[in-house]
Amino acid sequence: HAHLGFDGSGSPLPFTLSTLFVDSACPIGSPDMDVLQMLTIALCSIAMVASTRSDVSEGTCLLQTERGKRLQARTSLKPDRNVLQWRVSGPKAGDTIDGTLKVSMDPSDPDSPDLVLQVQMILAETQPAPNGPILVHCGGPSSGASCGARVAKSSPGHYKGYDVWSITQRGMQGNNLTLLCDSNTDSMLPETCGLGGCKVSDFTTCDCALPDGTPQIGEIWADVDPRKESDVRTMFEKMSDWGMKTAKCYTSEKWQIEGKCGKKWNFLDYVGTQYLAQDIDVFRKAIGADKMSVYGYSYGTYVGAVYATVFPENIHRIVLDGNMSPWPQKNQQALGDAEANDKAIAKLLLDCRADPARCSLSNAEEEYMAVVEMAHQGKLTARTKSGAVFPLTVGMLMAYLQMKYTSNTGLGFPQCTQTLAKLSPNNTNQTARSETVGMILDGFCVVKGVPTWYDYDVCVGPGQTMAQEGQALGDTYFEQCAIWGVDQAGLYRVEDALGRWRANKEKFGDAGVAALIGDIAGYSFWPATATPNAPMVRASVPVLVVGNLFDTATGYTWSQQMRQAFSKGALLTWQGVGHTMPRAGNPNNYDPVAIEKCQALVREYMQNGTLPQDGHTCHSTKPVPVGL
Repeated sequence: HAHLGFDGSGSPLPFTLSTLFVDSACPIGSPDMDVLQMLTIALCSIAMVASTRSDVSEGTCLLQTERGKRLQARTSLKPDRNVLQWRVSGPKAGDTIDGTLKVSMDPSDPDSPDLVLQVQMILAETQPAPNGPILVHCGGPSSGASCGARVAKSSPGHYKGYDVWSITQRGMQGNNLTLLCDSNTDSMLPETCGLGGCKVSDFTTCDCALPDGTPQIGEIWADVDPRKESDVRTMFEKMSDWGMKTAKCYTSEKWQIEGKCGKKWNFLDYVGTQYLAQDIDVFRKAIGADKMSVYGYSYGTYVGAVYATVFPENIHRIVLDGNMSPWPQKNQQALGDAEANDKAIAKLLLDCRADPARCSLSNAEEEYMAVVEMAHQGKLTARTKSGAVFPLTVGMLMAYLQMKYTSNTGLGFPQCTQTLAKLSPNNTNQTARSETVGMILDGFCVVKGVPTWYDYDVCVGPGQTMAQEGQALGDTYFEQCAIWGVDQAGLYRVEDALGRWRANKEKFGDAGVAALIGDIAGYSFWPATATPNAPMVRASVPVLVVGNLFDTATGYTWSQQMRQAFSKGALLTWQGVGHTMPRAGNPNNYDPVAIEKCQALVREYMQNGTLPQDGHTCHSTKPVPVGL
């Protein structure tokens, strides 16, 4: 619509930008400055070509605009305040500063609503930071804005010379719009229940709580007998009804956000990692950085790999520690989690066999199998307040073990063997066995800090209310399901899901099958249509991939696959247990000298860009403690 002409001498005629916006479906009172900037440069360049004036250049055009001057002046200390605002004025080198980042819900649609996300940065002691900015994502995906500060303070040598920052990504606690239900307003403790006993709906009013009769689920577990088809079918049918049939959660008014033109947008459609990658790059531009480094732990490896795939030209250095699969398929994740948990149990039992004098189990493999069989038969029980006998399921037993052996310090292994010894049929102290069952149930079956199994004769917890309930062990799982439900391709009917379970139930042990069911139930029936990112692969990016040989949450196979996806990178293997490489200096590490040597290789890459030899293995020098 703009009419740009030239007079007889070749000089550009005056023009106006206002007509550029008259045909917009949603009139904009103040045109976006980035759009104006690009138009100004383009029009100025046309004038340059038409006039053949040698003293006019794109750089000159850029500098002739106030926006161009501000663009050149952007730094971590002085970001673009239209996008990134620090809560302090005049931040200085070395400060820890909090702020907010404004992003578009859908970066491809200017009419979509704006979102405000929490961010935090520790400024390097030297400004500008010699190594530039580095995003630290601690996984979850509930990693929040304070993640980077915690990590940088515990490993200062790694992060020297960086502006270390983290983000509370879309939907996580701390932002205005959060995925989880609110225990303060949504959860409740019933005074009485109906004749059939208490149900999930007696404890919560949240639209996203699970339906009555649905067993509790968590990350890589479900409160069922993983070998019993009737239990598994009920789990899948209930989750399918929740996600596909009633869609009460997906259609909740909470998620319907009005855009700039009055159109409604469903927030659950825009929480995927592809959008997080866009948000990270918005931050990079806001501080005027040419490059961005990333250190990702667990799900943070997925974040880093997606960012490197979408914006490879913007990567400085990237470390992926405890890797998720680079292939965004729901089936891939379920099978990988099953394999990882079976390997963890195998490592625990083999270490006990190798050093029986230090193991809390007299015959580790036999006692483990006997405890699991007791759970299958409903013989691991505790008494409720009413005197009822309450059983511990195989699924919840596996959930307890998983949460303990995930510790990368190695201290979870003795906790596992000590608990198994108390549950073992070899233990003649029935009171101790019952108390141990009660301890596990107390950790998962909790609403508003009250053990529901004991007070109400029913196990209801955060894996059903989808709220933080003051639990010691359980998790809500809703945040993970919301992200992975849209990140990964794969939509299944109940019969499809049962077919996957039947095809794999004999391939895996009880820990593996329990993990498989938790994954399938959690996000295979997710109501939002998937927005999967591309498979993560960039040959040009020199990624340092770090994998624990016996990682229980993200199996070592995924680290191998991630290395294959980034062919210019290197794989560094730690012969350890638990999830992600232990940080150096942690007094609880079981093999501190070997861990420090391995972390030194990571530090060398982060400070100087020198990758370790591809395939280097950091040897453990001490056995993992297994009890007593």
